[in-house]
Amino acid sequence: MFGGVHELMIDSKGRLAIPAKFREVLRNRYTSAIVATLDSRSRLLLYPESVWDGVAQQLLALPVAGKPVLQRYQNLLLHNADTLELDSAGRVLLPANLRKRVDFDKEVTLVGRANRLELWGREHWEAEMDKALDDDQDDLEMELLQTDLQL
Repeated sequence: MFGGVHELMIDSKGRLAIPAKFREVLRNRYTSAIVATLDSRSRLLLYPESVWDGVAQQLLALPVAGKPVLQRYQNLLLHNADTLELDSAGRVLLPANLRKRVDFDKEVTLVGRANRLELWGREHWEAEMDKALDDDQDDLEMELLQTDLQL
């Protein structure tokens, strides 16, 4: 499983160095192939290729008929999915078409989230964390009580 937060830079050629911790998970549990896709203007999703195969099947199975918002989201993820290979230095080249669609440039935060990685623009990541930390704790407790989560 992926976990942790890493502040990184995208180099002038559009390459991102994947931290050793994440490369180790890829090598031990998956392969070095990563599928990158758009999720929103603030982040890219990066899946091990074998995990992406399952996600793509779930996306294809979505009941999108008559649901244009869901159809557009399905298309966004599937149409922009691109398989990336780590080079000998542990970097991936982020495709230009993905980089131009997200609202970040060089300073990024790479986050491990269980079965995937998320690449956020650093400002977007900081804003998201601030929102989570500022959430009303009573509201959060009420929401959590309606789940099976045990922390």
